[in-house]
Amino acid sequence: MNEQSDLGKRGRGVAPTLADVARTAGVSVSTAGRVLRDQGWPVEEGLKQRVLAAAAQLAYVPNVMARTLRGGAPAAVGLIVGNMLDPYYGEIAEIVTKHAEQMAGKMLVMVCNMQRDPALEIDYCRRLWEHRVAGLILAGGGFDQTTRHDELAELLARMERSGVTITTLSPRGLPSPEFSVDHEEVGRMAAQELIASNHRRVGVFIGAHETIVLGQRLRGATDTLDAAGVTYRIARPAPGSRGEEAIAEMFAADPGITGVIAASSLMSARVVGAVTATGRSVPQDVSVVGIGGAALAEWSPLKLTRIDLDLSACGRAALDHIATQVTGGEDHAPAPLQPRLVRGDSVRSL
Repeated sequence: MNEQSDLGKRGRGVAPTLADVARTAGVSVSTAGRVLRDQGWPVEEGLKQRVLAAAAQLAYVPNVMARTLRGGAPAAVGLIVGNMLDPYYGEIAEIVTKHAEQMAGKMLVMVCNMQRDPALEIDYCRRLWEHRVAGLILAGGGFDQTTRHDELAELLARMERSGVTITTLSPRGLPSPEFSVDHEEVGRMAAQELIASNHRRVGVFIGAHETIVLGQRLRGATDTLDAAGVTYRIARPAPGSRGEEAIAEMFAADPGITGVIAASSLMSARVVGAVTATGRSVPQDVSVVGIGGAALAEWSPLKLTRIDLDLSACGRAALDHIATQVTGGEDHAPAPLQPRLVRGDSVRSL
């Protein structure tokens, strides 16, 4: 149809309007508005179905900000984080919002805390879409990513068709650009640090949920430990648990463990306390390697030896990618996103 052709010429990043829906359905703007606002106005059923079909075809979503936004307002970007109480997500929010303020063309970042609830993540995606965000950064993790994956993927595809640029800061099994380090390499580096310090019996402390990221880190760590002939045991806390019980059970099953890898940022923040709760000291009795960003230095009771995830570079790169899509500029590939070993006071060589 001519209406579709006209809309296509406007280019990616320009969301369809109510007028576009009206033209595609062959009705007036007021009729289209009555149908889509669904406030009880009487509309003939045939017209109503044509409007709804046109809205679905164009991936139209109501612009709830239209009455408040004015020309020249900064482009809005949605950032959905897993849990603001986790230092990993707080650090990401700080990085992205600060970078948005420092960009030549400022961007407004709307931060949503999904509280590790996949249903809430989907709801926030819809609501941010309604608020006409130019881009979306998914930084959620550490929760069930499988049962609602298809629903999320379908929604994001519709958002992209309407002009929203989608990015992720971790592997999610989505076709969107991913700005993340290699998490198998993260696991390998953590294991190599303990192997280099002559630890031959190791515990791997992972999160309560099986996520893509933790699966990759676990695979990298265990493959490396297997190749070196190191004995290891996995400790997984129950959902909602702080992890002390899982660590205690791990040491009860193998009291000879001398090194622990904490595979997530939250577990890294808690691992020293969980180990000392068993009567052992770090690093005199047990060495610990954590995984996470710079915020771990403030959350851990001692300076952890950790694998840094380069969260600053990842967050900036995702926002830069969205900005180039908004402005139509050239999208340069970011510098290689590489994890790095940061040595602290939590590893002792045997």
